[in-house]
Amino acid sequence: MRSKITSVLTVIGAVTILVLAANTAAMAATGKGFLLGKTNKTSKVSTLSRTAPGPALSLKTKKVSDAPLAVNGSGKVTNLNADKIDGIDSSALGTRALVWAYAGSSSASATHTYTIKNLPKGSYLFSYEVFLRPSTYTGAGNLDCYLQRDSLYAGEQGAPGQTIGTAVTGNAVMTLVATADVHLSCSVSSGTSTWEFTQAQPLRITAVPINALTLKGAPQS
Repeated sequence: MRSKITSVLTVIGAVTILVLAANTAAMAATGKGFLLGKTNKTSKVSTLSRTAPGPALSLKTKKVSDAPLAVNGSGKVTNLNADKIDGIDSSALGTRALVWAYAGSSSASATHTYTIKNLPKGSYLFSYEVFLRPSTYTGAGNLDCYLQRDSLYAGEQGAPGQTIGTAVTGNAVMTLVATADVHLSCSVSSGTSTWEFTQAQPLRITAVPINALTLKGAPQS
C-alpha cells in the first residue's frame, strides 16, 4: 500500500514540476531569466554589460547569408557603427570628391600642363576650371584645355581675351584600369601669345569617384 502511495506522490510531483516549468517558459516577465526559443517580455530595457574588453554579444547563424538580427522599428540607433549597408562597404558611401587646386601663380607660357599623380584605379567624373590671362599677346587662335590620360579627353575651347583673359571649364568621365597620372593641358592653337594665372584666378580640378558605369548604347542621331 505504501509503495502505491509513494508512486502516486511521485507522479503528482513530476506533473507539478512540468506545469510550473511550462508556465515559466510561456511568460518570462521582468526580473526573470532570459529564455531561449521563447518570447520574452519586459516593461523595462534590458542591458548586457561585459566587464572585460571585447564584444558584449555575439550572434551566429547556421548560414552566413542568414540575417543575425531582426528588428521591427525604424528609429535611429545612436552610435551604431556598421561596416556595410546593403552590401556596400562604408568607404564607398558618399561622394568623396577629390579636389586639386593650384595655389600660387604660373609663369608666362604658351602651354600649361598640370598633373594629378598616382590616381587610384576606378571610374571618375572629372571637371576643371581655368582662368588664364595674357602675359604677352601677339595674336592667338583658340585657347584649348584638355584632360589627358594617354590620349585626349574633354576638350574645351575659349576665345583668348586680349586684355581680360579667358575662362575655360570642362568635364569628362574616365575609367582607369590601374593607378595612373591624369594631366590637364592648356595651350593656344596658333600664335605666340603667352598666358598665366595668379592666386586670385586659380586653377582647380575635381574628380568624383563613380561606383559603376551602365552603358546604354548610342544616342539617336
